[in-house]
Amino acid sequence: MNFYCSLIFTLLFTLNLSAQKAEEMKTIILSKASSNYFSWVKHERIIVLDAYTISNTDSILALADAIILTGGEDINPLHYSDTLNLNVCGPIDYSRDTLELKLFNFAIQNKLPLVGVCRGMQMMNVASGGTLFGDIPTQLGNDVIHRNNGEVMHQIAITNSKYRTFIFPSDLDTFLVNSWHHQGLKDIAPNINVVARSFDGLPEAVVMDTTIHPFMIGVQFHPERLGFNNKIHLLIRDNLFKRIFD
Repeated sequence: MNFYCSLIFTLLFTLNLSAQKAEEMKTIILSKASSNYFSWVKHERIIVLDAYTISNTDSILALADAIILTGGEDINPLHYSDTLNLNVCGPIDYSRDTLELKLFNFAIQNKLPLVGVCRGMQMMNVASGGTLFGDIPTQLGNDVIHRNNGEVMHQIAITNSKYRTFIFPSDLDTFLVNSWHHQGLKDIAPNINVVARSFDGLPEAVVMDTTIHPFMIGVQFHPERLGFNNKIHLLIRDNLFKRIFD
């Protein structure tokens, strides 16, 4: 009798632990938040934290299950040893540069899923040893308009099929995306694979080699603003969730 009672207790205890694990909350850290990012990754089991508003970053890094480097200001070109680009940069947020470099390095060291959006993709490249165009119209040209007093739309094309399903649906090779930037990737860092480009050759999506990191992706456009039914918006989010919950 005692044996069966003990067995039943063990089974109930195991089931309870499994249920607790299944309902365990996960944490996504945004480098700097906006309502669009909160809406994009909204989930009943996910807590979203804005690292930019928290003075002690170390206090939240231990909680992180994933990181999103969000869009924003120009990156200080001294981070990629370019003094000339200082003349064409907009406002620079030095503390944000420091914060995002710290978040990137933490994600690399701990193999945390990371998504870089716009500036966030640029930071991935810079933090990995790459460089940027300081001003696309004057340094690359105007064959594609990437910004025109706000957000514009343009086509991009898949250039590397190896990692495309991390970001893009497999049914098309060209996509219409939004765009709101005047800087972009120039010299591509080692281990970063360009997956898609705009028709002027500018990188629009990248994936870190999976031998270095299992899931680190960047896009120059803004998937969080593409719309709730957009396939890219959904696929990037779902791939991120899969890495968090698996």
